[in-house]
Amino acid sequence: MIAAIGTYLAQRLGRAGAIALAVAALLAVAGLGAWRATATIERLVNDAATQARAARDAHWRAEIEASNAKVAAMRLQQVEAAMQAEKSLRDAKQQFEADLKELEEANAALAGGDDGGLGRDRVRLLNGAR
Repeated sequence: MIAAIGTYLAQRLGRAGAIALAVAALLAVAGLGAWRATATIERLVNDAATQARAARDAHWRAEIEASNAKVAAMRLQQVEAAMQAEKSLRDAKQQFEADLKELEEANAALAGGDDGGLGRDRVRLLNGAR
């Protein structure tokens, strides 16, 4: 079939015309091949770029999650420390109140509470309160 077309064209166009037409056809096929190769390369580059973006995003998501986990752990430690400090303060306050009550009871038990002065026993009592 191709040979028949080539013979027909050679008779109509002459040998030089047939060669020119064959070269044009080869150039068209080569151009089509180059266009498809360029499209394939562009698709491969786009796929690689998409994969690289996805890998980058996954990396940074993991970094952010790790950072958030560290922050959450630090917040938990701070809350625990605050609770411990509050408990220590509450215990110290209760101990102070108990000591104060004991001191007041000891003061009330001393004789001469109405004279308004400081006797020797009261001074000793106050020195022991420090």
